[in-house]
Amino acid sequence: MQISSLFDSNPERWKIRLAGLLEFLREYGEKRLTLRGCRVLARLTPEQLSQPGVSLLAATVRGQNGRQLAGVSFVSGFGKEACLVAVHPLYRNRHTGTALLTAQLERLGTLECTVASDNAASLKMCFNTGLVAVALNRGPTGKPTLLLRSPLHPASQPTNLLQEGELLCQNPS
Repeated sequence: MQISSLFDSNPERWKIRLAGLLEFLREYGEKRLTLRGCRVLARLTPEQLSQPGVSLLAATVRGQNGRQLAGVSFVSGFGKEACLVAVHPLYRNRHTGTALLTAQLERLGTLECTVASDNAASLKMCFNTGLVAVALNRGPTGKPTLLLRSPLHPASQPTNLLQEGELLCQNPS
């Protein structure tokens, strides 16, 4: 499997490539991707891909007819605006999504996303990537949704730091 960044400076080729990616997300996103995230991707321009916090990655595998798309990941605003991952069913349970999300984290340095609490596969992917749950909110459909962040994200650091003289261990065993 190869993970690569996607962009195209030719406007016509970009429109075609973007339409194909959106179709892939619709077909293999299991109706779990947010409409907001898909709209952000649909309006994406090649120029926006050079902005901080924006990344579009594809996982491809070698097939009989050349390279074939196995998965797609799009992040905007370091995940605050959009964080989408979709993997073709043939490549699920092979850590394809984890590899995509890990590559996003390495590329961007920090990442956050929201995942519905009943979406075990996506939660497993996020936890395998090293993201940690920092809040439980109500998602766009009303479902309980976890906010996940990379551990180095400043907002996920504990606010109650030990003061001088405090015990390091509250419950010694």
